[in-house]
Amino acid sequence: MDGVILFADDFVFNNENFESKLFHKMNEEGFPVLPIGNLPDLENTIKSISTFKAIILDWEFIETLESNSTKKNPLDILKRYKIYSLIFIYSYTTIGTDTQAELKIIFGNKIQFLEKIKEDNQIEVECGKIFKLIEEFETSNKHLETPFIWGQAINISVQSIFNELEKADKYWIKEIYYSSVRKYDKATGEAKEVEVEPTFEVINLFQNLLSEKLIQNADLLNSISKYSQENFKQELNEQAIKDLYSRLYYTTTLPTDTVMTGDIYELDTNIYGVIISPECDMNKLIKRNEDIEMLCFTKNDFIKIKDFCNTDDEIKRAYNQEIAAIHLLPIFSFTDTELKTALIDFRFCLKFAKGEFLNSNKEKRKFKINPPYIQQLRQRYLAYVGRIGVPTIPASLRILN
Repeated sequence: MDGVILFADDFVFNNENFESKLFHKMNEEGFPVLPIGNLPDLENTIKSISTFKAIILDWEFIETLESNSTKKNPLDILKRYKIYSLIFIYSYTTIGTDTQAELKIIFGNKIQFLEKIKEDNQIEVECGKIFKLIEEFETSNKHLETPFIWGQAINISVQSIFNELEKADKYWIKEIYYSSVRKYDKATGEAKEVEVEPTFEVINLFQNLLSEKLIQNADLLNSISKYSQENFKQELNEQAIKDLYSRLYYTTTLPTDTVMTGDIYELDTNIYGVIISPECDMNKLIKRNEDIEMLCFTKNDFIKIKDFCNTDDEIKRAYNQEIAAIHLLPIFSFTDTELKTALIDFRFCLKFAKGEFLNSNKEKRKFKINPPYIQQLRQRYLAYVGRIGVPTIPASLRILN
């Protein structure tokens, strides 16, 4: 995998130190290496550059403030950003087994712990050891290559789009922001009446441009296709299926998140509701404490599948959302340990909840349904309640056709 190696150590800029000599030796070997000397610069670099070939990271940084020195480690930074790169914790400081276990849970085999040998006659050996471990990791983890290319494609595409939008109008963010605002304070710009939360509107429109840009990236498209064909015989185990599709279908909400279309509330014991009111109405409905539409279901509703499906083919059609009166939410997390299919019966599911109730009871939110699945649910429900009955085609017309 192409990319820069990040070398983060508070002695990397001191030419007399082992760390600085090791950094220069790595550069001499032809690898692009970026030196970082303190934790604030480390955090800013991680935020600015999202794809690294590898990160070589000391565990102990000495920070001096007003002649007082304190020792700090990068644990909080690693937990905050969950970096998708190979990470070497390269230190002579002993790291506790609990901390190592915690980092292994977050990063899996992408994090390794190496003991630093601070002897000048070991520089070449250490350099060779690190490069060999990087090569071995990349050889045994080919599956990381496509996401790595994907990350680079996002970085490149984002810069290109920002340039294009700035050429059109350097205030393009403001322009999109106020496109969803009906009234605002002319002195402060504060939004008074909004159709859609304006910050969401800015992000959503930009994401649409980003998606189109990524579709034009030939390297990314070829990598996805090649990876899929090379690994098409690989099958997921049961736990992997649960973990993968739970993440694709649902996102855990935060207490600070705005109430949105697709949010799922536990309204009562084993009674759940999905908000389907249009996103452009949500701010108004909450502010005026008006009724918000929800499609409700219980943990035991799935037993109704017997009313619609008698064969394996009919069950397959149900999971493909081809039975008009019901909608299935696969691997719904009724509890932390209980994943089941949730069945929404369009005939009886519509309920209403007051905007203020939902806004003041965000702790009752379990998570939200991700796009495009929430749009599919809304579309199918509206099609069901809006369907028009017409006479069947007579045999004569069918034969003629």
